[in-house]
Amino acid sequence: MYRAALIVIICLASMGSLWSLDLAWGIKYGIGSSTLHGNDRDYEISYDSEYYPDHSDDGRLTVRCQETKDGLSQNTGVYASTKLLKKTDSLGLRAELLWHRHVFNAQFKDAAISTSSVYLTENYAGNVSGRVEHTADYLSLPILISLNQELTEEQLHKSFQGANLYLGPSFSFLIDQSRNTFGGVHAMETELETQYTVPGTIVTYYKNERVPNGTDDLQSLKTDFVIGAGFTLQDIFGFGLGKDVFDFDFRFNLGLNELGDSGYRDAVTLRSIMFSVGARL
Repeated sequence: MYRAALIVIICLASMGSLWSLDLAWGIKYGIGSSTLHGNDRDYEISYDSEYYPDHSDDGRLTVRCQETKDGLSQNTGVYASTKLLKKTDSLGLRAELLWHRHVFNAQFKDAAISTSSVYLTENYAGNVSGRVEHTADYLSLPILISLNQELTEEQLHKSFQGANLYLGPSFSFLIDQSRNTFGGVHAMETELETQYTVPGTIVTYYKNERVPNGTDDLQSLKTDFVIGAGFTLQDIFGFGLGKDVFDFDFRFNLGLNELGDSGYRDAVTLRSIMFSVGARL
């Protein structure tokens, strides 16, 4: 909670410093895709015996993911920009405060189940199809340097208001994360126990527990390198929303630091491709 409050204070202070300048600001929404990079691809369940406590580990089921699929990425928030230098083209500073959701999937298509346990081999024969979907929500603060196209007086009265290129770091704090399983992977995970009958009673013979992997507990801080391009249009809809000026941009967010717990698996990073629309206010 303390870290979350500190991040929010830093974000607001950064936005406030821009507010004191001659700036353009607005609200924005972005949509795109997220990709997990790394080797966090195995899915394991450990089976322990409760009926025979001396057997601390009766075997493991391991299913190897064939590929990691992109998932939906979204962000929304506020942005502000100001010009630092102005000649033929201008150098600008831009800051954003965004809620950013990353979704990524581990895919299993007729994946073979591997185990050294005879009991598990008999009860879990065949292959598995399904997926594990991970969701991670971040509070992000991109701080970007932009090169902006300057327009002539005649061009200022037209719809197109110039293009820009930008790059810079983005600092994100993890708000929440979750995971959901589907298909055969979900069936393996929800079959929590196997019953074994002895005369006069039924006891739990095996109980399973999923072995954690690197993406179960992501690092709280994420740093990205952002690079992108955009353009601005005015008077295109006539809705009278704010100044009727809209900013469009396309960007890459390249993860710089390791996010997964490499004690379980190799470290992983998150990347995303986003297309955004902003309305100036």
